[in-house]
Amino acid sequence: MELASSSDVSEIEVVSPIPVDELRPWLASLATTFLDDSEGDNFDRMHEMWRREWELVRSWGVRANGRWVATLATEQRTISIPGPDGATVDLVADALTAVTVSATHRRRGLLTQMLSESLSSAKDRGEPFSILIAAEWPIYGRYGYAPASLASNYTLFTRARERLLTTGDVGSVRQVDPAELGEIAPAIHEACRPLRAGGVDRPGDWWARRLGLKGYQPINHGKTPNYILHESDGRPDGLLRWAGTKEFELNGELGAVSVADLITATPAAYRNLWAYLAGLDVVGEVTLQRRPVDEPIRWLLADGRALRQTYTGDDLWLRLLDVPAALSARGYCGSGRVVLDVVDDDTGGYASGRFLLEAGDDGAECRPTTESADLRVSHRTLASVYLGGFTLRELTIGGSVEELTPGALLRTESLFATTLPPWNATGF
Repeated sequence: MELASSSDVSEIEVVSPIPVDELRPWLASLATTFLDDSEGDNFDRMHEMWRREWELVRSWGVRANGRWVATLATEQRTISIPGPDGATVDLVADALTAVTVSATHRRRGLLTQMLSESLSSAKDRGEPFSILIAAEWPIYGRYGYAPASLASNYTLFTRARERLLTTGDVGSVRQVDPAELGEIAPAIHEACRPLRAGGVDRPGDWWARRLGLKGYQPINHGKTPNYILHESDGRPDGLLRWAGTKEFELNGELGAVSVADLITATPAAYRNLWAYLAGLDVVGEVTLQRRPVDEPIRWLLADGRALRQTYTGDDLWLRLLDVPAALSARGYCGSGRVVLDVVDDDTGGYASGRFLLEAGDDGAECRPTTESADLRVSHRTLASVYLGGFTLRELTIGGSVEELTPGALLRTESLFATTLPPWNATGF
């Protein structure tokens, strides 16, 4: 499909899907906007990664005088959402990625054209919501996306490592090569992902691309990673990817390492891999990114201040497309009944309507209704509380929640409560 911009028919065209023979220049435009390499070895590797799975990508782009000036892609991903009794369930979602507009073509409505088509397509496919990881906060609200989970970065200061970790056994930890890890990493991640809401899957060749398997050449910025496996009773249940970021010096100055992945399916794997990190020789600092906001390891440290939370910010954003489907799929805390008047004035207006939500021991059902509403809520606020990352009361400050029936806000907030904050370890 090719559509012309109403502002200049002869110059600009919106294209979807992107032909595979146009993938390389399309990616060059993407890389340039994201301050990445648009040529050279790393770019060649990125092109090969995209090319090999291009048929799975739903793609859009804008050409101006034959040159790509905007990009957008989506793919089908599976995400864990709150389920019954503190567990989670999986739901298929639209995942938005690779969104760029060249600085030469801003404020011409190009993103609106692409994203309007993208959201409409996702709605037509029956995907209940769309997710993304936003490069910048202000961009996506007008399209109906809202922050739905947080993530934190940490630094662990390990100088007193002999006394730092009060528990842990590194005897069940061993170093492995990429090939061995590639065989078992998918299963470990899929065992870990359901432990919290917000976990996005790693389908297809995700691990092969990262580990340099199946003919892929990995894109490593910095030193080659080290791969660590944890086993309990001979069964793999945890993995770690880390690389050095700072050399140690003979004058006593210690080095530093950065953790790319810490994935654990059991408490033992969690404790023991942290114990391994705390015990690394000639290392004074261990940095970790995109971790849970409530990282539990603090409660196992002899000195909780050795773990410093250096950043906390929005991670997953969510755009509701089908409120009855999304709310019916979710689990709730206890039983209850509430009528929600959902206001959606953003692109598409997909979430607008009045809906009856009934939750009980046998699950939940959400459907349109003409009953009087108990709570009026913006669709962005509903998206923010969907995974359990935020509460209705903390979002009332923005004026997006109006209690129409006394007590309805507290009842609804109690229904949406989760035992743990959501967490996603996977970029896309």
